[in-house]
Amino acid sequence: MLTREELQHIAKIARIALTEEEINELLPQFNDILRLLERVKELPLAEAQPIVMTENENEFREDASNPFEDPDAIVEQFPEKKDRYAKVPPNL
Repeated sequence: MLTREELQHIAKIARIALTEEEINELLPQFNDILRLLERVKELPLAEAQPIVMTENENEFREDASNPFEDPDAIVEQFPEKKDRYAKVPPNL
């Protein structure tokens, strides 16, 4: 289990300032994660079948540029447009 002092040390190393409220919230969450990891360690993985490599390889296609037949058909589908451009909300 992670102690309050260890959590503060980790935060200091990561250069993160934690308030007392944040420590009180994070400490149980970290300990829950550590408990789950301990359960993973208990899995009987020695009995698991090994992963087998095959001779299969990825087949890639050549990149090719294909002109679109009717670009105006795409522009007509824009919900909002200005000239030939799609009008979209600002990205903040």
